[in-house]
Amino acid sequence: MTAQEHFESLYSEHAGAVLAYARRRVPDGQAEDVTAEVFLTAWRRLDEIPTNTTVWLLGVARRVLANQRRSQARQLALRARMAHEPRGSEQPHVNATSDGRVTRALESLSEKDREVLLLVGWEELGHSDAARVLEIRAGTFAVRLHRARKRFEQALQKDYRTARPPTQPSQPTEAR
Repeated sequence: MTAQEHFESLYSEHAGAVLAYARRRVPDGQAEDVTAEVFLTAWRRLDEIPTNTTVWLLGVARRVLANQRRSQARQLALRARMAHEPRGSEQPHVNATSDGRVTRALESLSEKDREVLLLVGWEELGHSDAARVLEIRAGTFAVRLHRARKRFEQALQKDYRTARPPTQPSQPTEAR
């Protein structure tokens, strides 16, 4: 039996049970999405599915539902935080004394580095909260932050070395 035939057999035999399980926990539209995600996982792990298939698939469905609940909670928390934030420019405000060096240094970084720095700098999140936003471990976040700060510092130094020195305004000559 080919992998596709095995999967089709698995789906026809167990999709009803998974869909019923999901429908008892979430609305129909979401239940169908849960079922699709369960069988996507089953396809990816087809060789790892144990003989007690129904139990395994329902366990996957439970984890999919838990992930959805966590995701919804994060979205609601983000909406609540955003409701209290003043509306304005999406670009972070940079002090005018930087002459654009901070902005140029940030723009020169990768998206990952920039996001890590902005979560800590502008969003004022702690390591554990920022790690949750990025869905990574706090230790991983700390390493990324350390490396991003180093690259940011290097970008600032490079920009400082290549920037032209500001011109001094000409001094008025004294009348004689």
